[in-house]
Amino acid sequence: MSAPSSPLAGSTSMRRLFAAEVRAYPGRVAGAALACAVTAAGLGASALLFIGASLPEYPKDSAAWAAAQDARNLLSLLMSMLLMCAVMVIGSTVSLWTGQRLSQFAVLRALGVSANRLRGLVAFDVARLGLVSAAVGAAVGMVPLAELGRSILLDRRLFPTEASLPAADQTVWTAVAVCLTTAGVGVLAALASVLAAGRVSPGTLLRDAELSVASSRSTARLVTGLVLLVTMCAPLLFVMAFMDLPATLRAAMAPGVALVVIPVLAVLAPWIVPPLVRPATVVMRLLDRRVGRIAAVGLRATPARTTAMAVPVLLSVGIAVSLLGAGATMGQAKHRQAEEGLRAVAVVTAEPGARLPVAAPAVSDGRAVPLVATEVTAPPTWYDNQPVATGAWGVDGGPLAEVLDLKVREGRISDVRQGTFAAGAMQTDGHHWRLGQEVRFAMADGSSQTLTLAAVYERDLAFPELVIPRSTALEHTPSAYADRILLTGAADSWPRAQGQKVASRADHLAELSPRNAADDLASRLIVAIVAGYALLAAANTSSLAQRDRRAQRAHLRALGLGRFQMLRCVVYEAAGATVVGVALAAVTAIACLVPLALVLGTGAMPAFDVPWTLGVTVAAALAVAVPSTMTAHPMSDVQRQFARRMT
Repeated sequence: MSAPSSPLAGSTSMRRLFAAEVRAYPGRVAGAALACAVTAAGLGASALLFIGASLPEYPKDSAAWAAAQDARNLLSLLMSMLLMCAVMVIGSTVSLWTGQRLSQFAVLRALGVSANRLRGLVAFDVARLGLVSAAVGAAVGMVPLAELGRSILLDRRLFPTEASLPAADQTVWTAVAVCLTTAGVGVLAALASVLAAGRVSPGTLLRDAELSVASSRSTARLVTGLVLLVTMCAPLLFVMAFMDLPATLRAAMAPGVALVVIPVLAVLAPWIVPPLVRPATVVMRLLDRRVGRIAAVGLRATPARTTAMAVPVLLSVGIAVSLLGAGATMGQAKHRQAEEGLRAVAVVTAEPGARLPVAAPAVSDGRAVPLVATEVTAPPTWYDNQPVATGAWGVDGGPLAEVLDLKVREGRISDVRQGTFAAGAMQTDGHHWRLGQEVRFAMADGSSQTLTLAAVYERDLAFPELVIPRSTALEHTPSAYADRILLTGAADSWPRAQGQKVASRADHLAELSPRNAADDLASRLIVAIVAGYALLAAANTSSLAQRDRRAQRAHLRALGLGRFQMLRCVVYEAAGATVVGVALAAVTAIACLVPLALVLGTGAMPAFDVPWTLGVTVAAALAVAVPSTMTAHPMSDVQRQFARRMT
């Protein structure tokens, strides 16, 4: 006589089980499905743009070639960030989904389903969910997002005008590859949950997950956080604040410091969050004596749950404040140097597609100083053994001193003449040059030239880091042209020529762009992607936190807590977790931006990108509060609360 088979042994029963799960608990799979759909749409659009920028052949060193290079670099970064964030969010959402299905898995184990069969069930469910969601996301959003991205990149001159999106057949194959990749990422991200599902035992049926909230504190986690703090955060902060590095390199390190500080704070959050919760609970009690006390107890009694909701807020707000704040602080320092250093009454610049002549006509009651654009490659250093060409100006020191105040630290700008050069403090400190030292440079035409350091100046953020004599620049620069022409005296006497723009000092400073367009767009894209995925994780976590507290809410309603009081309690708890996450983000900003501001000489208070910072903060508050309220159903009566508690 053959042994009875499991009632769920067939593939048809497994499909029915997944379909029943989706119908009965759509909220459980919505987070993972949305993450897969968004990833597929964004990844597919980026892939289409990357292919479109790579297909045509452009003349080397042309404007189209440079735009294609910028586009490919930016899109490569974007695709890697999308995949990294997808792993994080899909993994967390699938883990939550799997955790809520443990009782179902226990029933299946009791009915005879093997552990390997159960693991296969979970992996197949995740792959199916990821593939279907990715297909929907790719079909709906891939091409429209690619068109939108192309227009944005074209507006910023970061995409070649000759390039277009791939043909229909290439688009279809790209969509197929993106869907398979997204589904594969989902399965890999859910691997821990897949293994955990196979370890569940029928005895799990006897447990009530709502009666205990596991603490996330452990000795291993504490040791890991402290090791990361000592070995990564402290050395980076020391290097950024005290080492003789160029200011631009220190500014580039600031986001890196943030990307190290944020994970360390996330690891140590179970020990950091409880002290930060206390001020929030005091405010709650003052605002609402009865309901605030209940919400305060909920926050303080379950630090693991509060930490789980605060960490995504830390990630989204911390990345926005630190990454965009570093650029804003750098831009503020650059604009301040330009405002303090520009002595000319007017500036002549070239319109797009035009170039200024290296010889300027005479102007009445003043002079015109053309600044020859060239490139110079300095010798290698310990932190850069393969230096790239640095933008420089070719101009003699006497005329330059009349139109610019570079804030000379050593020597005199007027001494810059044949055989000498002036260098900014960043180059000088990085190479440890001394006044009168001879330095061998690689010039724009590939030749070498030995020049003697005649002056060191400090305003090298707003102006080039190197100044060489005009004759040297003209001799070693193919197809030389003027970067700009600075005017003194009567600017109205300048002869108006086609392709030239004359702006007064005030107008030129007002139009001065503090940041590179590619860097600015890349920073905002990174913030948008990381913040979007983090807020999705915050929404899933806060929803799960309320779903696991059904019994508590039912008991509170039975004890006399009114509907609006229950609503306030949920909102207070969500606001408290958000405030804790924002406070941790503020710690991140202080750690990486204050040293940067001090190094750049803008004072102890760094600059912030206020619109984006406020936008991400408000979005974080809504991402925690809205799902919590929707899941808690605070306006339900007592009977419905107890009915939900039993489901």
